[in-house]
Amino acid sequence: MIELLNLCELAVETALKFGADEAEAFLTRGREISVRAEANELKLATSHAADGLGIRVFSDRALGFASVNVFDEQTIEETVQMAVSLSKATPQDEHNVLPEPRPIKTISGLYDDQAQAFGMDQAITQMEEMLAAARNYDSRVMIDSALVNAAIATHAVMNSKGIKAEEQRSLFSHFIMGMARDNEEVSSFNHRFDSARRASELDGKKTAMEFAGSVVASLGATRGESFAGTIILSPDAVLELMIGPIIWAVSANNVQKGMSRWAGMTGKEVASPMLTIEDNGQLAGGACSASFDREGLPHTHLTIIQDGVLQNYLYNSYTARKEGRGSTGHASGGTRSVPAIGPTNLTIKHGEQSKEELIGEVERGILVTRFSSSPNPVSGDVSGVVKGGFLIEHGKLTRPLIETMFSGNLFEFLSKLSGLSRETERLAFPQEVGLVSPYIRIDDVAITAG
Repeated sequence: MIELLNLCELAVETALKFGADEAEAFLTRGREISVRAEANELKLATSHAADGLGIRVFSDRALGFASVNVFDEQTIEETVQMAVSLSKATPQDEHNVLPEPRPIKTISGLYDDQAQAFGMDQAITQMEEMLAAARNYDSRVMIDSALVNAAIATHAVMNSKGIKAEEQRSLFSHFIMGMARDNEEVSSFNHRFDSARRASELDGKKTAMEFAGSVVASLGATRGESFAGTIILSPDAVLELMIGPIIWAVSANNVQKGMSRWAGMTGKEVASPMLTIEDNGQLAGGACSASFDREGLPHTHLTIIQDGVLQNYLYNSYTARKEGRGSTGHASGGTRSVPAIGPTNLTIKHGEQSKEELIGEVERGILVTRFSSSPNPVSGDVSGVVKGGFLIEHGKLTRPLIETMFSGNLFEFLSKLSGLSRETERLAFPQEVGLVSPYIRIDDVAITAG
């Protein structure tokens, strides 16, 4: 820890010596282990250093940035010089000011004390167990790809305004994707993902069997029919369909550039009163939790939507300064770029009904377990294919579906929300966003058979 902060201090002091007015150093030192499988068999195992130092400087409010993954004094000095030189050649921006320090609360559960002992043998064993569990569940299960990953690192940040912070973090994750094949019949593709801060908290066998069960259940899928009805999104489908446009809409950068559907909408209704969404970077053990953000400011517990009303946007220091306010602690990114804006652990508040009760109230609709589309984050328009789904008739799941689509507008879907399950699932894409979501029911959706 001391060594990392010393390296940050060296970079900051060198930048000031070369003429920068303000300087920031963000450093990561760690290692990553990955084991990959393809076509039911172990394919590749790798282990590599995950080191990097990003140097951001301001000279007369002009930005310069450079990064390096070698930490000797001469290389750091050369990289700092490059950042300062770049700042002399870029335009001034009055909002280019580094943040002042704030008290940082240490978040528990972010590092596995046994992490340094975790090696390639353990990762390979986890992969072998996951593959075996999926294949043993049903011989018709076909694994297209799978991944076991361990990322163990120390992060440190320091700036010339007095920010100084460091933290050890570990994250273990696994992923499995594939299908089921019964003679000539092939199921829909599906996947499962899980992560944990401690290796002992991951259960690869459980994840593999959940995956296997989902693809076997989709065998026998038939074409649906075209109608206007109800869709129920599984937490996976919520992540695939809804979260990206919502994150885009609440990014202060997009709001300020006029690229957000919700620009100027704080305090106004943007969704059904059933919907409440929070972001909590302080969540103990959360997949995307940390004691501080990319700029060394404490993460916050922020309400984004409360009972359908937009409450807050996400800010880093640059966007916050534009509005004369403070950062919400949502500076994101790594050592290879300047800070961006991103969420941490999103939570959609659950409802009171069970998943079965949500289904039981649907006369005609679809339970969507996997959806493939690229929603337009600005307009919210979406049209895509249900990659995993079941027809709902008279309150019951009747058969799996193929070649079925639905379309509409995401932001209008949020107003048509008619139910949330009390069951929730925890999902995550490491380095991007964690999500806890219930099943979400939406009425009056255009559904089309292929």
